[in-house]
Amino acid sequence: MSQPDQLAHSLRTRHVVMIALGGVIGAGYFIGASAALSLGGPAVLLSYALAGTLVFLVNLMMRDLALKVPGRASFLGQIQYALGNRAAFVAGWAYWLTWIIAIAVEVIAVATMLAPYIPLPYAVLEILIMAVMTGVNLMSVKGYGEFEYWFSAIKVLAIVCFIGIGLWALLSHPVPVHENLFAHGGLLPHGWLALLAVIPTILFSMGGSEISTVAAVESDNTEQNIVRATRSIALRIGGFYIVSIALVLCLVPWSDVVPGYSPFLLVLHRVHVPFADVALALVVMTAALSSLNSGIYVTSRILYELAESGSAPGLFLTVDTATKLPRRAILVSALASILVAAVAVFSPTLIFGLLVSLTGGFMVFNNTMIVAGRLKLVPETPWKAYAALALIGCTLVAMLIQPETRSQIVLGAFALLLIFIAERFVPRRQPN
Repeated sequence: MSQPDQLAHSLRTRHVVMIALGGVIGAGYFIGASAALSLGGPAVLLSYALAGTLVFLVNLMMRDLALKVPGRASFLGQIQYALGNRAAFVAGWAYWLTWIIAIAVEVIAVATMLAPYIPLPYAVLEILIMAVMTGVNLMSVKGYGEFEYWFSAIKVLAIVCFIGIGLWALLSHPVPVHENLFAHGGLLPHGWLALLAVIPTILFSMGGSEISTVAAVESDNTEQNIVRATRSIALRIGGFYIVSIALVLCLVPWSDVVPGYSPFLLVLHRVHVPFADVALALVVMTAALSSLNSGIYVTSRILYELAESGSAPGLFLTVDTATKLPRRAILVSALASILVAAVAVFSPTLIFGLLVSLTGGFMVFNNTMIVAGRLKLVPETPWKAYAALALIGCTLVAMLIQPETRSQIVLGAFALLLIFIAERFVPRRQPN
């Protein structure tokens, strides 16, 4: 097998920790929370707590596996060591496709935000955005780490500032907290079922923390950096998601939240914060660019790992001698994302809609594989793994309840079956 030591080890602990931190704070956090709030009402905090608990438990599973699996292993390497090549083949290609689609979505989002200010054809703007972020990843792995460090720092600062403003407004102004929470249909305006129904939306906004295990492979201490990144996940989810959403619910009536319009911007307007629109637009832009940056990085490394195990063509194992970067894997992943973004122009509702629908089922599958790997390799304290499986089961039920997410499970299962069949019938290259 090709040795992962071919790659650079120039990422530092601060990079890995901040990459993990930024991984759970995407553009969906700032905008997508509106859908959860408008459907779940004040009790949506329970949905956030359940989704956050699942993310926390899956990260604990990755931490336990990192300490058990020998050598440098990302979550995909952990799955391969625990469950074998077949499971890793399906999980790896499903994860690669998930991020290829996610990158395309982010490219479209950034281009849409820039289009009113840059007089270029939309397609040209998308290509330029992708070219710039691909260039960042082609400089060096440390370059990627530095960009992601500061992107994440901006997102964290934005949340800290919002929490500070929210607490100031709550303590210094006569805010009708009781009325905001109880006078608009009560804590459960749409019933308990609604709390279950919003879990997939919340869970997907928290996705991305597993990137830290991929980045840790190129750091100076893989196992310890995974442990450090995992250690703070509860604080990040509790401190950022739960506290900020709780402040929104206390400061404005949940019924005033409009799906697609940032609830954070609504609060900032209500407390008369100047330049709130510009500030939030910059933060959302930063979050989208951060997802682009990390997406290009993680897809290239997953493609490299698949090639290492013989599950992808050997040409993706080529590493530049000067930068120690898998340049071919980076360029092919970027090109694939651009092609998916182009599909959104020619067939936005049919083909692109189907591709986006695959991501939900893929995410659930990969989380299940991580938990299953932990149960096999680390049988101690199995209640954590069983609790994670129970929450994954709740997520599946929630997705099956809603017509718009039910299709994600059906399509995802069909796509996973096709990848499984490909593993059985496509000749596998022998690992180097």
